[in-house]
Amino acid sequence: MTTTQTDLETAFKAAFREHPAGVALITANTAEGPVGLTASSVASVAVDPATLVFSVTRSTGSAGLILGADSILVHLLDARHQAIAQEYAVSGGERFTDEQNWSELPTGEPHLGDVRVALRCRIVNKIAVGSSMLAVAEVLSAHTNESGAPMIYLDRAFRLTGDAI
Repeated sequence: MTTTQTDLETAFKAAFREHPAGVALITANTAEGPVGLTASSVASVAVDPATLVFSVTRSTGSAGLILGADSILVHLLDARHQAIAQEYAVSGGERFTDEQNWSELPTGEPHLGDVRVALRCRIVNKIAVGSSMLAVAEVLSAHTNESGAPMIYLDRAFRLTGDAI
């Protein structure tokens, strides 16, 4: 039996819908103001130098501004940030409100105050892959806080992991 392109795309999407991923919020300060987006594609690459990778599905809008920023902040989210993750995952969501506890780092990046860790990064490489862009970023510093209950993205929803740890 031959697999058609449509069958492969359907199977691929289904496979990753059932594969849990961590949730991050990537922010930057740009000439157009602060921008941010939710990402479930953040992964560590190396320790020396500390490097991570993430992908975006297009190079326009918030994603394009983040890809062009001098530096970014990658916030690794937990359960207390479920509502914020949702706001930044959709076009037109409430962003950078006082209620969300934003501040600005001395280096200018928007910082979510109660996040367990925010990694300040510089994008060192961008690779086009199909209709997406893969960004490789060197970690410049880490801003830490208290840990909370983990949150994952699974089957197109932000979910709490309960007693998984």
